[in-house]
Amino acid sequence: MKSKIKYSAFIICALCNLAAFSQSNLPNEIYQTYDKIVGLDNTGLYNGTEFTDLFLNTDGTYRYFDGFDYTKGSVTYNGQYYVNVFLKYDLLEDNLLTRSDDNLSLFSIKLIPAFIEKFSIYNQNFVRLSDTNLNISANGFFEVAYLGNDSELYIKHTKNKKDKALNRGIQYQFSTDNFYVLKTNNRYFVVSSSKDFREIYPEKTEEIRQFYKTYKTLKKSNPEVFMTKLVKYLDRPETEKTKQ
Repeated sequence: MKSKIKYSAFIICALCNLAAFSQSNLPNEIYQTYDKIVGLDNTGLYNGTEFTDLFLNTDGTYRYFDGFDYTKGSVTYNGQYYVNVFLKYDLLEDNLLTRSDDNLSLFSIKLIPAFIEKFSIYNQNFVRLSDTNLNISANGFFEVAYLGNDSELYIKHTKNKKDKALNRGIQYQFSTDNFYVLKTNNRYFVVSSSKDFREIYPEKTEEIRQFYKTYKTLKKSNPEVFMTKLVKYLDRPETEKTKQ
């Protein structure tokens, strides 16, 4: 028994030294091993407040990102990176939730927004932007759609709630209401139309008009892909745009 304790202590010390040396260069497997040895209960991930969903009687829609249930993901929380943990992103109130995976403590925990640097779920990456100066009334979580040379595009996922009175009580309906934030020249802009882009890039007015005309079908069928493609196009050097 003592040998197991000593071995675990040695592994923990080694992992901590590696993490201190270069956290960004460590594979996810090392973090998983560390979390298993220490136990997530002792790592600080569950430092938050209990969350209760008061709007469970719905028409089949939900307030969360890409699904009602928890999914495995990763999060950098209070300076510590956690991988392969249960996460759920609440779009109604812009909160990230977690829970234990031991099937004993099944209550949900709302993580403290200011402690969250970034997280990933469903193979999509999110960051917390606290300096956009756009007066957005939320906790500042955005999906990273494009990171380029001079421009960045973020998607703000949100959901709205509607109430419907039924004989058996109130039924809730949730609808998606996303928007896009462009960062260029160290400034953030909410963008949704050709006019928005032309005001930001007046020297590229004709290119923007032509792009909207060429990809009109894509804009209607998949606006997220359209926006990402447009910002990537505008961010490319002039010599490469002829290849578009």
